Amino acid sequence: MTTHADVPSKGLSDRATATAVGVLYILGTAAGVASVAATGGGLEGPDYLASADELGTGLAVGALLVLLMGLSLAFIPIVAFPVLRRVSERLAAGFLVFRGALETTWYIVTAMTWLTLFRMAADGAASSGDAGGMLFEAGETGGMLQSLVFVTGAAMFYWALYRARLVPRWLSGWGLLALVPYAAVAILGLLDVLDVMSSTAVGLQMPLALQEMVLAVWLIVRGFAHRTTG
Repeated sequence: MTTHADVPSKGLSDRATATAVGVLYILGTAAGVASVAATGGGLEGPDYLASADELGTGLAVGALLVLLMGLSLAFIPIVAFPVLRRVSERLAAGFLVFRGALETTWYIVTAMTWLTLFRMAADGAASSGDAGGMLFEAGETGGMLQSLVFVTGAAMFYWALYRARLVPRWLSGWGLLALVPYAAVAILGLLDVLDVMSSTAVGLQMPLALQEMVLAVWLIVRGFAHRTTG
């Protein structure tokens, strides 16, 4: 009887999978950064419709980039599933649900929110500031909840990598540790203790952002380990 520690690599298939995961990470991150650039850092209150009107087509472009980011990141658990399931069916399925389904839903909702504000502003509804503000605030609160969903799914992914040594343990361990301050930002934001757009919040999230890029490059260059060992 074999265990996850005895399952050999699938050779070229696993190599292609690792490359695809790395490329999707980079594509998703690049789209996210581009969405910030397109919107000049995002909408500014308290009159979000007026802000949307000022951003013009930049807001619509930003929304489409957010959608591209969401779809790119949604494919990671789908592509990685065949490899992760040899480590743990439950972790692979959990990663698919949290990062593939739930997190992607939020990206779609965010894109819809931005596009709705863009259309409202374009239609001359800038005086309906309350409606625009409520729409945006609801999306922002949803974003903090989404961060907790992301952390849950990412923890499953990094634990599977760590457990099976699919990448060096310093790299997967870095990811697990970096999730702690990332989750703290979301929780403190929900409690209205910390502005999630502040430099402090960004600083707390940077270790994970950097880890993801290092992981992406590692997977493209080196791939998964030839044999899963735990």
